[in-house]
Amino acid sequence: MSRFWIAFIIAGFTPIMAFAADEPQDEDLNSQLMRATVKIGHDKSTGTGFILTKGDKYLLVTAAHVLDNTPGDETTVVFRSKQAEGEYTKEPMKLIIRKDGKPVWTKHPTEDVAVIWVVPPKNADLPQLGTELVATDDQLRKHKIHPGDRLACLGYPHREEGSKAGFPLLRDGPIASFPLLPTAKNKTFFLSMNTFEGDSGGPVYLARPGVRNPGDDARLILGLVSGQQFLDEEAKMIYGTTKLRHRLGLAIVVHASFIKETVDLLK
Repeated sequence: MSRFWIAFIIAGFTPIMAFAADEPQDEDLNSQLMRATVKIGHDKSTGTGFILTKGDKYLLVTAAHVLDNTPGDETTVVFRSKQAEGEYTKEPMKLIIRKDGKPVWTKHPTEDVAVIWVVPPKNADLPQLGTELVATDDQLRKHKIHPGDRLACLGYPHREEGSKAGFPLLRDGPIASFPLLPTAKNKTFFLSMNTFEGDSGGPVYLARPGVRNPGDDARLILGLVSGQQFLDEEAKMIYGTTKLRHRLGLAIVVHASFIKETVDLLK
């Protein structure tokens, strides 16, 4: 039987960081974000989120529409606990997202980003990834992020999981649009990658090792998946017309600067 943990978020309550698993030495960013990415869902739909730290507290980042479209006052967030090397167990937790029908998460005023404080299960296996990983415009300029740069994303397409322990699936693709900066004007960008229902809210990131100098490593969260681009057309049939929808293989990504702005709005 699955164990459910309950997280209550009420006015004046400040979640304290739960016990963190021993950090693997020199773990790559792909593996760290695998451990930090969680499934968010209920019976009718599923989304993706990822856990970051701010000071001594944990927060969950996702696409705003994932929580907006969740009915009721709570959702389920699926963490994992480590039992042994290569052996993990799902740790589903009920998370209160509304109180008296009103959202308790923080939503960006204009973009598809939401954050909410969380208290993970005590034995949850989580890396310590701080909000400083979330890229600013200056960091995009410093690392010369440009179209063609290959980024990775993590998610749960159509609820699919990468293992029985509930880890997400990793896919990647190049940045497919221009210009990227300033993000205040260019609020989203395209990633050349198929994305599906369930991927919304997943982290999009760059893990570029410094070949000559480790100090040149680029480890940045560049945004989150907000949706996918479609082509809709009308086809003529014998007795009328029908609408056809085609996936263009383009993920819509909200820039990381709006994640940072939303985190700054957290109370």
